Amino acid sequence: GFLVSGLGLAVGVLLGWIVSLVLIHVVNRQSFHWGMELHVPVLALVAFMLLLLALASVTALYSARYAMSDDAARAVREDW
Repeated sequence: GFLVSGLGLAVGVLLGWIVSLVLIHVVNRQSFHWGMELHVPVLALVAFMLLLLALASVTALYSARYAMSDDAARAVREDW
């Protein structure tokens, strides 16, 4: 869960960065004839990414523990 979440965050940040650059430097200039400066709140983004990574890891751990519990095995066994 940690690795998949980390990969998703990395890809999301990279693609978000690319889309924002295209929107700011291409679309705004061609469509609206104006531009703007880009300010990235790095500290807030890093804090948010760390929070998401921690929450995703806890969720994956909780889900894995529940899936490996006796209740889950018993529920599957009763279906057969």
